[in-house]
Amino acid sequence: MAVSIHPLALLVHEIGGDAVEVRTLLPPGASPHGFEPTPSQVRALAGAHLLVTVGAGLDAWAERQYAAVGGGARIALAEHGPLMPAGPGHHHEGHEDDGPGDPHVWLDPVWVRDHAVPALEQALAEAAPENAVQFQAGAEALAERLTALDADLAAELAPVKGAAFVAFHGSWTYFAARYGLSQVAVVEPLPGREPSARWMAEVIRAARDSGAHAVLVEPQFSPRPARTVAAQFGGRVVTVDPMGDPHTPQGAGYESLMRFNARAFRAGLAP
Repeated sequence: MAVSIHPLALLVHEIGGDAVEVRTLLPPGASPHGFEPTPSQVRALAGAHLLVTVGAGLDAWAERQYAAVGGGARIALAEHGPLMPAGPGHHHEGHEDDGPGDPHVWLDPVWVRDHAVPALEQALAEAAPENAVQFQAGAEALAERLTALDADLAAELAPVKGAAFVAFHGSWTYFAARYGLSQVAVVEPLPGREPSARWMAEVIRAARDSGAHAVLVEPQFSPRPARTVAAQFGGRVVTVDPMGDPHTPQGAGYESLMRFNARAFRAGLAP
């Protein structure tokens, strides 16, 4: 089977264990915005029995290529639960800012537990019914761990609850809402495009007015504009990672990725 981005591979492995073989299309360090699979990745898609995507325009390139090679079963997680409204930094392929919603659902472990896990279990069972019992056990175990993870993240972030931050890209709406944080501005309103001078001035004004202490940067994007903003209001530049990388400790599992981000938020948002 194939998945569009690394966090989905982590979740599928947690549910499917050794009964699934997963190919991740997006390479480490790349952004899903506007990515185009290589010919070898397209060939791998042709042999996949199931494609897992986020949906809501984030990874439309994967869905498009899968259809082009005659792919069959697919699941887009964004179709299986409520979405928060899209805003600046959420302009994804095929969806304007006021479109169907923000696709970054995997950054809320409760959303994942309540919506993604049941949907993935069902999709895997339909693709490989001989392993349905294993998938059910994996899903139940993962749901329990996600409940514990949510409690741990809430405790980790309690000291900075209500704190304001500036995001480089609008990835953190679900995470911020879940743990009582305040995203006051987004440096890059459209993925892959340099922000205008006027937009940067508005971001700096919002950061100063809110008392934000940090600008969050992501490994998938150049940090230069974020550093410019941070220098203007004396903020810290803090690295968070919504995508993960299998070659780093935080990218080895979904829980380790989320704990890494919670620690980074706490350090960056502290007074």
